[in-house]
Amino acid sequence: MTCPKCKNDSAHRSHRRGLVEWLASLAAVYPYRCPQCDLRFLRFKYSTVQPEPSGVEQEIRNTRRSVRWKRRKRELLLYALGLLVFLAFLYFITRDRNSGNESGASCAPSPQSPVTHCV
Repeated sequence: MTCPKCKNDSAHRSHRRGLVEWLASLAAVYPYRCPQCDLRFLRFKYSTVQPEPSGVEQEIRNTRRSVRWKRRKRELLLYALGLLVFLAFLYFITRDRNSGNESGASCAPSPQSPVTHCV
């Protein structure tokens, strides 16, 4: 746990004293003590308070975020392209095969020839 006063990372849980600390512990807020500056403070047990990142850490974080975004963009583009190809495939296999026959005449095989003739 990090001390809010001296920013030391060696603060530890302390014994509860008084009614306020006992009631706060029902909500998972416990007392901590810093051995460096002897500060006693209350903190939520599951908090993840972290110190401010340095300039280099911030630059690394921004670079990683940029790389992740580029990868995500590329994946989305590939998924969209795959979806368009799939939809084009569905269109071509489900379209009407007799779209050139506009007169509405029926096509039936001729008894003399195995070739289908449309009349």
